[in-house]
Amino acid sequence: MYSAKNATLSMNGKTMDYVTFGTGKRPLIIIPGLGDGLQTVKGKAQLFSLSYRLLAKRYKIYVFSRINELRQGYTTRDMAADVAEAMETLNLDAAYVMGISQGGMIAQWLAVDFPERVQRLILAVTTAKPSQLARERIEHWQKLSQSGNFKHLMLDIAQHSYTQKSYQKWRLLYNIMGRLGRIKDEKRISIQSQSCLTHDSLGVLKEIQCPTLILGALEDDVIGVKGSKELAKAISDCQLLILKHSGHALYEENKAFQEAVCGFLH
Repeated sequence: MYSAKNATLSMNGKTMDYVTFGTGKRPLIIIPGLGDGLQTVKGKAQLFSLSYRLLAKRYKIYVFSRINELRQGYTTRDMAADVAEAMETLNLDAAYVMGISQGGMIAQWLAVDFPERVQRLILAVTTAKPSQLARERIEHWQKLSQSGNFKHLMLDIAQHSYTQKSYQKWRLLYNIMGRLGRIKDEKRISIQSQSCLTHDSLGVLKEIQCPTLILGALEDDVIGVKGSKELAKAISDCQLLILKHSGHALYEENKAFQEAVCGFLH
């Protein structure tokens, strides 16, 4: 489906799982959120190509995980440098870049530190600095992941990421995933959570020069909608779109999300 492939990059002693799909020519890089701390994108090429099928018809998409060798104190800025290195390794001089949630934090640094790599930027359900709400959510998930209670962790993530209406639909699936799954690497989710808590790009956002689309969700119960508005104030060449009837998982919940991205990138 849409030429979906799973792969692993090796670069200077580091390895990074990534997937690629899409029948278009222009490259679009997607940087996923904190869920990457639970599982990398390994083996998920088909799943991503179905989720993003509208974009897959127009672009050649790369979804990069964080590297497999995360160390304590690894920041969102370090993660952005890894994405730039991955792009270089794959001979992607420049691309459209979309960061979702924690991926948006990484994408902010990518656009600041490697401006030549980012042609257009999409920041979805993300923030320049975590709000009190975001801190509470992330710290709670950190605790649940360290206690090894995967089922409670998955249900809590789902409950706060989806709108109430969608949560009823997804709850059963998350319940099953929670029962069957396990946390493969507690250190990984802990390091990634910590990097969200210490993320602060407010002082450098004015350096972002490329056209930027900021997508927020009115019912975001993880980061909150204020984070999107704060980004819009700080980035000069940007459009802000707040989607109604959407929670933090708006990229899964709302068809308007991919339509807005296509409209912006056209």
